[in-house]
Amino acid sequence: MQSLFAALLDRIQEPLRPDRGVRTDDSILLIYPPEKELDFREQLVESFLPHLQAARIPFTHLDLTGFLFHDLDPGAVELLQEDEFDDYRWMRQGLSQRVEAALARRFETLTSASPGATLLVSATVALHPLVRYGEVLRGLRGLKGRIALAFPGAERGGRLHFMSQPDGGNYLAVKLFWR
Repeated sequence: MQSLFAALLDRIQEPLRPDRGVRTDDSILLIYPPEKELDFREQLVESFLPHLQAARIPFTHLDLTGFLFHDLDPGAVELLQEDEFDDYRWMRQGLSQRVEAALARRFETLTSASPGATLLVSATVALHPLVRYGEVLRGLRGLKGRIALAFPGAERGGRLHFMSQPDGGNYLAVKLFWR
């Protein structure tokens, strides 16, 4: 796990390069086994974030644990809830779209408040299976910041799997793996 955080530190210390030939979304996927979620969070919060503060490296940390309860409009959720028994699949799809849009707005707000800083996003499992992070990141390629996203999963056959489920995201992010 130390190598994952060492590689992340090296990466976030590099300046953003908006003038490069191939445009990526300047994001970083921190890929680790799902069963290591608690170890990852502990290392992030107890060691890595204090190190960034001590080194005066600009960052913002977003823990998604309570995101559904704080960032969604209760009225929209109530409307979806009323339709649950009519068409569960439609309700879940509508909720997914609302959560992804709210998450993108949150990312935009946080990165615009600290241009050039890294946004470290943890507890991404809290929004599983509602959020397709590749879809969220795809719409944020023009941000003036870098997003480092916790990705409990693996790469198999060139495809990413979030929480052992196939993930259809077309990630143009740098991938850092747990070793």
